[in-house]
Amino acid sequence: MQKQLYPYLTFLSLLGVLLFTAPNLAAQDDEDDYDPSQYEAADDTKIKAFCNNKIQNLSPSNLISISYDMVLPFDMVSTRTADNSETTTAMGINQGFRLETNYPVYSKSNLIVNLYANYWQSNYASDATFSEGNQDLAQNLAEHPLRSIAVGALIFKPLNEKNFLIFQVEPSLNGNYNFGDLSPDFGKLRYSASALFGWKFNDNTNFAIGATRTYRGGRVLHIPILMWNKTFNERWGTEMLLPARASLRYNFSVKSLLLFGYELEGQTYALQGSNNAGFGSFAPNNTDLELRKSEIRARLQFRQALSNFIWLDAQAGARIAYRFDMDETEAMTEAVLENNIGIPLYFRVGIALVSP
Repeated sequence: MQKQLYPYLTFLSLLGVLLFTAPNLAAQDDEDDYDPSQYEAADDTKIKAFCNNKIQNLSPSNLISISYDMVLPFDMVSTRTADNSETTTAMGINQGFRLETNYPVYSKSNLIVNLYANYWQSNYASDATFSEGNQDLAQNLAEHPLRSIAVGALIFKPLNEKNFLIFQVEPSLNGNYNFGDLSPDFGKLRYSASALFGWKFNDNTNFAIGATRTYRGGRVLHIPILMWNKTFNERWGTEMLLPARASLRYNFSVKSLLLFGYELEGQTYALQGSNNAGFGSFAPNNTDLELRKSEIRARLQFRQALSNFIWLDAQAGARIAYRFDMDETEAMTEAVLENNIGIPLYFRVGIALVSP
């Protein structure tokens, strides 16, 4: 019972810290206000101008966010590729919480550097047993939640008044570890990176193209990416970073907006068990196994300011599985166990401290 309550007690504690610190940050921001018109230039030296990363009416950037995520019950149809045998397992509510932080450690007109850290936990429920058909994975997930810890850096480098570069690098540790008998294996870190070259046409539009190394597809991919943020008028706009996410935005006001779109989420998760318990038939040579997970979340997202810096974030939509397969860690062949988890509904609600 204590283990079941621990994630939610942690969630409530972090929420309290967020609500306590927000007024202090707001007060500090007021103290730092100044009027640049009070100062005169000491000489006539021309200062080079740079574009910034701001777009009118764009949804605010989170500094700290805490959210609870829930996927409604679904059936998981598992197919063992070795003999094509099939087993259906009833899965309960898939739920967990997410803590995400993003802090600007260096911010000047010619360079912005943000460091971030994320923790995601996903708990599964199932009545499956290791002795029933191909239900090994379902039982393991019910006993050991999936966890992901990621840290990274995001760099915005303007080149002039029109062009800019964006770089991102992120190592992550993903698996069913529990910080107890199943310890994280730092030898299985996954590394993602992106680079973009862009144009800022005006305060309403920016555009960039580049390439990324990502695990959003459930395995490592090296693909081109495209970013396009556009505000058409006071009400409508778009926010896109393809293929990762895309949204059509409707602004009720500067402190309330609605997003219609999707996000692609995915990663590879190292799977552990006691002496490979439950996976013996899939890994007879004690081969390391991983879950290759990728899903498209088609969603309606509502964001509302509760105060100057505190925003409510609520989402509802459908989780569309692209990949949910078990395979050997280093193998790039077909999975040893393929799983179809349908298209259940999902909900997420959270609170965030946003950038001024």
